[in-house]
Amino acid sequence: MELSIEHRLTEVEERAKSNQHRIEKLETSTEVLTRLATSMEVMAEKQERVADAVDELDGKVTALEAKPAKRWDELVNKLVLVTATAVLTWLLSRAGLAV
Repeated sequence: MELSIEHRLTEVEERAKSNQHRIEKLETSTEVLTRLATSMEVMAEKQERVADAVDELDGKVTALEAKPAKRWDELVNKLVLVTATAVLTWLLSRAGLAV
């Protein structure tokens, strides 16, 4: 009977050592996962800041792209106004009205 108890005790001690080794591996894995999760949080925060900066730059680029078109529209409007004024002046002078 004593031999049986000693044999069972030896098995329990071996299982305890094995379990301790497995627990240590799990602790290491948990630490690695925790660092990974922290890194992912930092990356997500930085990505949000980059997205905000890109949105801001997109607005600025759109405004810069619109400037030449706005200038062209203003130039065309002025040319139409000058042409209309010239034609009206010519018509009034032909009609005998002094301007």
